Amino acid sequence: MDTISINNKKPSFLFDERFPDRVTKTSVLLSLFIIACSLSYMSFVLTTSIAIGCFISIALFKTTWWTIQYAVRHNREKIKGVFLLISFLKYFIIGTMLLSACLLLEINAVAMSLGLSIVLAVIVMKVGSRSFVNLKF
Repeated sequence: MDTISINNKKPSFLFDERFPDRVTKTSVLLSLFIIACSLSYMSFVLTTSIAIGCFISIALFKTTWWTIQYAVRHNREKIKGVFLLISFLKYFIIGTMLLSACLLLEINAVAMSLGLSIVLAVIVMKVGSRSFVNLKF
């Protein structure tokens, strides 16, 4: 007697509840790796620019994720106000940090933009790899 086996795998979603934590951990590890690689050039300007950019990028991501979690867990009627308040404070504080770093230190703009894009690059890599894994031919 022939039996037909049905594959009862759970559907694979692109994002799950642990996705932001994985992005944060991968971003920190990739940031440390890039900062360690920049040390080989023995340039203080390059290393500090990348480090400041990575810190700001990870801080923006964590603040955004915390804001989303807070808004979902608490009063849903005040979501717009919470998003507006946190977004204003977040960009004011991060902007102040970026301005003070640019005024007080010598900054390499290309290296800082590399650091600022680290979280976005990790998200694109994770989504792209998950998409390729789930690709059916």
